[in-house]
Amino acid sequence: MKKIAGITVLAAAVLVGFGGAAAADKAALAKKQSTLSAEYGLAKEAKFYFVFDVLGRKIELRARGMVLKTWPIREMRFWGRPEFAGTVELVKKTTLKAPERIVIKPGETEEIVKPAPAATPAAPGSAAAAADYDLEAIELRDMPKRFGLDLDNGLHITVKAKTGEAPGMGVRMKEAWRWYIGLPLQDLIGKKGEHELAELELILENERDAQSVYWHLFDGIKGIIL
Repeated sequence: MKKIAGITVLAAAVLVGFGGAAAADKAALAKKQSTLSAEYGLAKEAKFYFVFDVLGRKIELRARGMVLKTWPIREMRFWGRPEFAGTVELVKKTTLKAPERIVIKPGETEEIVKPAPAATPAAPGSAAAAADYDLEAIELRDMPKRFGLDLDNGLHITVKAKTGEAPGMGVRMKEAWRWYIGLPLQDLIGKKGEHELAELELILENERDAQSVYWHLFDGIKGIIL
């Protein structure tokens, strides 16, 4: 009798396991279909869009489903309850000092235009693509290596590089204060606005990758978070 009861319990456990696995597969399939549908919509409407792949630890710039640029993410950490799913829009980029663009016209003195907006890349395969590549090579060195990205879902992303010039003591203390004291207090008191507190810090492999992300992602560009 005890043996029969044991077999019954074991069979029930196996059935429950199969049911849980089926439910997980169904949820994964639904998420994949939702992602494909969202990207299809962006590919039709927008020339360029970005894909933030959390599990794959990378950011991609795409056009019509084709990957144009890939930036691997070395490390990441987050605070609060960021929404790692759905379609988003980059509202604005923030940095301590916006890059300046110097324009020299024949017969005139140089004119400083600031801040320098990120250039919208040319369509892949077009004649302007090569010109964009040259422009990127020239302007990339002036792009910031540490900056913020504010998305329309309330998520604030800080981007910086793993390698390169180390920040000063004052910057490190300010960042530690904000991450370990400021954000917990803000979360405890409650953030004002329609969105909950959501902070994400991305550390890229090198400074050039960080500058490239700033140069390519312009205000208003749409994207998908996987």
